[in-house]
Amino acid sequence: MRDGWKTGLTAGTRLSLPAGGWATHAEQLCDTDANVVVVEVGDEPAGLPGWVRLRGHAVDCRLDPTCPHPWCLELLVRAEALRDAATQR
Repeated sequence: MRDGWKTGLTAGTRLSLPAGGWATHAEQLCDTDANVVVVEVGDEPAGLPGWVRLRGHAVDCRLDPTCPHPWCLELLVRAEALRDAATQR
């Protein structure tokens, strides 16, 4: 899969990730949609082909933008789900 679409995912980009398209940092697949403000998009985590690491804040994060942490969420996102969310915003 070509990664050119990733360059548009800069800090502050809002994404809606579909249920089943993302997992927690503990690799627990989630069955709800997630609305995220991107802080950074990483590469494929070791041992998880087809997934991308994403760090950000929940859209409804009460601490953003004054949150003392650089990011509140660290998610693993299926590359296809992230690409689809990036192209649909």
